[in-house]
Amino acid sequence: MPLKWNHVVTGLLALLGLTNSKPTQNFPLSRVGEAFAARSYFYVGGNYVEQGNGHVFSNQLYVERLMPVKPSQPWPLVFIHGQGQTGTNWLNKPDGGTGWATYFLNQGYVVYIIDQTERGRSAWNPSGNTTLTTYPAEIIEQRFTASQNFSLWPQAGLHTQWPGSGLMGDPIFDEYYASNVEFQSNAVVQETKMQAAGSALLKKIGPAILIAHSQGGLMPWLIADVVPNLVKGIVAIEPTGPPFIEAVFSSTTTRPWGLTDIPLTYSPIPTNGTTPLQTQIVANNQSGLATCIIQATPARQLVNLKGIPVLLETSESSYHAVYDGCTFQFLKQAGVSVEWLQLGEIGIHGNGHLHFAEKNSDEIAGVLQQWIKKVIG
Repeated sequence: MPLKWNHVVTGLLALLGLTNSKPTQNFPLSRVGEAFAARSYFYVGGNYVEQGNGHVFSNQLYVERLMPVKPSQPWPLVFIHGQGQTGTNWLNKPDGGTGWATYFLNQGYVVYIIDQTERGRSAWNPSGNTTLTTYPAEIIEQRFTASQNFSLWPQAGLHTQWPGSGLMGDPIFDEYYASNVEFQSNAVVQETKMQAAGSALLKKIGPAILIAHSQGGLMPWLIADVVPNLVKGIVAIEPTGPPFIEAVFSSTTTRPWGLTDIPLTYSPIPTNGTTPLQTQIVANNQSGLATCIIQATPARQLVNLKGIPVLLETSESSYHAVYDGCTFQFLKQAGVSVEWLQLGEIGIHGNGHLHFAEKNSDEIAGVLQQWIKKVIG
């Protein structure tokens, strides 16, 4: 081979990662095992808004579609990430391992991965009179990746499943924190935009199962409320909670509609928009929070969520172990068909809040897959 072509081919092989050269930096690399899939993307929702002397497109939702080689499942999965995150949560793990997208593609599911409105590849309108914020690395360490070092809630010391130290300077932590992005600081604005865009997505692709995490975990309540016939089931992985109030890091009153900051459809219809639901205090059986706030009896019913199977999933060492029981009580009282899966009770130990990124993520995905097949089909 002429010398110059040898250089060209060598360069192309290096760009494609097909040479045997060692990495020059200490960061995680993808492992063999990613699922083969046909990839496409599109945007859904949104509208033109005036800006200065022209228009911009705003409030749209980025959607990535992954199609397995042999689709074999009846319903696609829509993955909704949490606060400060994007759809990359579901792809590779920060230690280079394969993520839940690969796991479920290998089970034959068509997978849709979104970036929430005004997040990641879903553009933010800088003149839209809203504010973006982000999390400092210290919050990520304390709440998500190294909670065992800080003991901010009683169960935190049980955390063992994060790969690496979970602290700044560890290459796996740095890889994860580099993926964190700014996010809409106003919950009412974000919920309103996600409800519109999320329901538009299901109108485009048809019925689907929603798998959602953390702050993204409240979006299925909102989406199912407006298109209940298009939601085959909900897997809520430690969704925002507890009802009506913040816990662990704050005690601020919030979410007047119980699960959300914006209205949900209840029967009987609430007549007071400021305080739509009457409440009562009941016991909480988890360490770290003595009581829960749920509806006073008789409880108004979430009529549009009735008939949609819901799995609420909680790890044993996350701060959600403190209060997800309150969310479970609220859902059952409101007539939702919900099961509460506590990972520790089925022998899956040591997980924090980021189940999809931890060492045993595939084990958890397998349990979720079993529930989906058993309950939804």
